Amino acid sequence: MAAEQRLHERAGTVRSFNRFYTRQIGVLHEHLLESPFSLTEVRILYELAHRPMLTSSDICRELGLNAGYVSRVLKGFEKKGLITRIPLPSDRRAAQLQLTDHGRETYLPLSDASQREVVAMLKGLSEPEQNQLIEAMHQIESLLGDTDSSYMLRDPQPGDMGWIVHRQAVLYAQEYGWNSEYEALSTPMTFVRLSSL
Repeated sequence: MAAEQRLHERAGTVRSFNRFYTRQIGVLHEHLLESPFSLTEVRILYELAHRPMLTSSDICRELGLNAGYVSRVLKGFEKKGLITRIPLPSDRRAAQLQLTDHGRETYLPLSDASQREVVAMLKGLSEPEQNQLIEAMHQIESLLGDTDSSYMLRDPQPGDMGWIVHRQAVLYAQEYGWNSEYEALSTPMTFVRLSSL
């Protein structure tokens, strides 16, 4: 019973954080970023801007949205000239969605406004506090997101660069018969490439 009670208390904490954060980023307003669009509509525009040739089914699956709702939003976008539909050759009943020039012109100021709002929020924090916030967000995303536990993305650690050079030299020796001269040549280039990431 005590464990169940603690679970309910934690759920209350999560809900409290959700209320705080939705207020913090302004999603409770009827329209986002003083635009004529809701949060969901802006998110759909974001997906179309960054992942061209999505179908309505893709959007439903990616965002966990109801197909009827997405259909109404897309019809509204089409009326406003924001998107165009390109029938799929493999299935004429389905269509890929693409932002029109007008759609991109409409989306870009929204993206810029969102970026400015977040930058302004971060400016209110010291650099260590910003790092702490970002790390906490990464932890939340890692714990709640759909992650593949077979790998983990992280910043390079001591020894990683040397291991990469080693593996590249071994691979090229096996595949192309190259000798240690390539390893000596590739080492500085590998570090230049990796340091620019």
